[in-house]
Amino acid sequence: MLKERLAVANKLANEVHAAEAAIDNAIAKLGVLVTSLPDAQAGARLSAVVGDRAFAHLQSAVAGLFEGRSQVVALHNELASLKDRVGLRNMVVGSGDLGKVVPARATLAESDADTPRRPATRAA
Repeated sequence: MLKERLAVANKLANEVHAAEAAIDNAIAKLGVLVTSLPDAQAGARLSAVVGDRAFAHLQSAVAGLFEGRSQVVALHNELASLKDRVGLRNMVVGSGDLGKVVPARATLAESDADTPRRPATRAA
Protein backbone atom coordinates (compact mmCIF):
# COMPACT_ATOMS: atom_id res chain seq x y z
CA MET A 1 0.00 0.00 0.00
CA LEU A 2 2.80 2.44 0.90
CA LYS A 3 4.61 1.66 -2.34
CA GLU A 4 1.48 2.45 -4.37
CA ARG A 5 0.89 5.71 -2.49
CA LEU A 6 4.48 6.75 -3.06
CA ALA A 7 4.18 6.01 -6.79
CA VAL A 8 0.98 8.07 -7.04
CA ALA A 9 2.53 10.90 -5.01
CA ASN A 10 5.60 10.97 -7.27
CA LYS A 11 3.42 11.05 -10.39
CA LEU A 12 1.40 13.96 -8.99
CA ALA A 13 4.54 15.79 -7.83
CA ASN A 14 6.02 15.57 -11.33
CA GLU A 15 2.77 16.85 -12.85
CA VAL A 16 2.55 19.75 -10.37
CA HIS A 17 6.17 20.71 -11.04
CA ALA A 18 5.51 20.59 -14.80
CA ALA A 19 2.44 22.82 -14.37
CA GLU A 20 4.42 25.28 -12.23
CA ALA A 21 7.17 25.41 -14.84
CA ALA A 22 4.64 25.91 -17.64
CA ILE A 23 3.01 28.83 -15.84
CA ASP A 24 6.40 30.41 -15.10
CA ASN A 25 7.33 29.99 -18.76
CA ALA A 26 4.07 31.59 -19.85
CA ILE A 27 4.68 34.51 -17.48
CA ALA A 28 8.15 34.95 -18.98
CA LYS A 29 6.73 34.87 -22.52
CA LEU A 30 4.15 37.50 -21.61
CA GLY A 31 6.96 39.52 -20.05
CA VAL A 32 8.54 39.69 -23.49
CA LEU A 33 5.25 41.01 -24.85
CA VAL A 34 5.10 43.59 -22.07
CA THR A 35 8.34 44.98 -23.45
CA SER A 36 7.59 44.42 -27.13
CA LEU A 37 4.13 45.97 -27.25
CA PRO A 38 5.15 49.53 -26.33
CA ASP A 39 8.28 49.18 -28.48
CA ALA A 40 6.11 48.16 -31.44
CA GLN A 41 3.72 51.03 -30.80
CA ALA A 42 6.59 53.53 -30.67
CA GLY A 43 8.30 51.93 -33.67
CA ALA A 44 5.12 52.30 -35.72
CA ARG A 45 4.76 55.89 -34.45
CA LEU A 46 1.28 55.26 -33.14
CA SER A 47 -0.52 57.31 -30.55
CA ALA A 48 -0.97 55.84 -27.07
CA VAL A 49 -4.70 55.76 -27.84
CA VAL A 50 -4.11 53.26 -30.64
CA GLY A 51 -3.83 49.81 -29.14
CA ASP A 52 -5.00 50.80 -25.67
CA ARG A 53 -7.37 47.82 -25.56
CA ALA A 54 -4.48 45.53 -26.48
CA PHE A 55 -2.54 46.80 -23.47
CA ALA A 56 -5.58 46.17 -21.27
CA HIS A 57 -5.87 42.60 -22.55
CA LEU A 58 -2.17 42.03 -21.95
CA GLN A 59 -2.50 43.37 -18.41
CA SER A 60 -5.41 41.01 -17.75
CA ALA A 61 -3.49 38.06 -19.16
CA VAL A 62 -0.47 38.79 -16.96
CA ALA A 63 -2.66 39.24 -13.86
CA GLY A 64 -4.52 36.03 -14.66
CA LEU A 65 -1.30 34.08 -14.94
CA PHE A 66 -0.04 35.43 -11.63
CA GLU A 67 -3.34 34.47 -10.00
CA GLY A 68 -3.11 31.04 -11.61
CA ARG A 69 0.45 30.68 -10.36
CA SER A 70 -0.64 31.51 -6.82
CA GLN A 71 -3.38 28.91 -7.02
CA VAL A 72 -1.02 26.21 -8.30
CA VAL A 73 1.42 27.02 -5.48
CA ALA A 74 -1.48 26.72 -3.01
CA LEU A 75 -2.36 23.38 -4.61
CA HIS A 76 1.26 22.29 -4.24
CA ASN A 77 1.25 23.18 -0.55
CA GLU A 78 -2.09 21.43 0.03
CA LEU A 79 -0.82 18.28 -1.68
CA ALA A 80 2.32 18.41 0.49
CA SER A 81 0.10 18.58 3.55
CA LEU A 82 -2.01 15.71 2.26
CA LYS A 83 1.14 13.68 1.63
CA ASP A 84 1.96 13.95 5.31
CA ARG A 85 -1.55 12.83 6.31
CA VAL A 86 -1.52 9.69 4.14
CA GLY A 87 1.63 8.22 5.64
CA LEU A 88 4.32 9.69 3.39
CA ARG A 89 5.57 12.31 5.86
CA ASN A 90 9.23 11.26 5.84
CA MET A 91 9.29 10.18 2.21
CA VAL A 92 10.92 12.34 -0.42
CA VAL A 93 8.34 12.95 -3.10
CA GLY A 94 9.16 14.68 -6.35
CA SER A 95 12.31 16.68 -6.77
CA GLY A 96 13.53 20.23 -6.73
CA ASP A 97 11.45 21.65 -3.88
CA LEU A 98 13.16 24.38 -1.92
CA GLY A 99 10.75 23.56 0.90
CA LYS A 100 12.65 20.33 1.46
CA VAL A 101 15.75 22.36 2.27
CA VAL A 102 14.23 25.20 4.28
CA PRO A 103 13.39 24.27 7.88
CA ALA A 104 9.70 23.71 8.63
CA ARG A 105 7.71 26.92 9.16
CA ALA A 106 10.69 29.03 8.11
CA THR A 107 10.96 31.58 5.39
CA LEU A 108 14.04 32.21 3.35
CA ALA A 109 14.74 35.34 5.37
CA GLU A 110 14.48 33.39 8.62
CA SER A 111 16.73 30.68 7.24
CA ASP A 112 19.30 33.23 6.15
CA ALA A 113 19.15 34.89 9.57
CA ASP A 114 19.88 31.55 11.23
CA THR A 115 23.10 31.21 9.27
CA PRO A 116 26.10 31.94 11.51
CA ARG A 117 28.04 34.96 10.37
CA ARG A 118 31.58 35.97 11.06
CA PRO A 119 31.92 39.17 13.04
CA ALA A 120 32.96 42.15 10.97
CA THR A 121 36.58 43.11 11.38
CA ARG A 122 37.78 46.65 11.44
CA ALA A 123 40.48 47.82 9.12
CA ALA A 124 43.50 49.17 10.96
